[in-house]
Amino acid sequence: MDELAELHDNRHWRMAVWALRVGFAGLAIALGGLITVALGGTPWVLATGVVVWLASVAVMVTGFLWSRHELPGPRPGFWPIRSLLLRDTFHVRPGARRS
Repeated sequence: MDELAELHDNRHWRMAVWALRVGFAGLAIALGGLITVALGGTPWVLATGVVVWLASVAVMVTGFLWSRHELPGPRPGFWPIRSLLLRDTFHVRPGARRS
């Protein structure tokens, strides 16, 4: 995991982390829209949540793959990096750069 520490300074990695955070928000909006539709409301909230979620997934995957590609070889597998992405999404590192 030491070689993965350099991911924190990678701009593509930060893009992937923020896209995943936005994706979770989009998923929450979609869930609220699903409840709204079930109660007889309009499907616009559901559609908005799904569009936000799909767009954030595309940005997250792109940032994830670019940041993995920029790591020096031999590159670690997808599973260790994926777990690091999830951990970075939910935990803000102390002393993290604010931009």
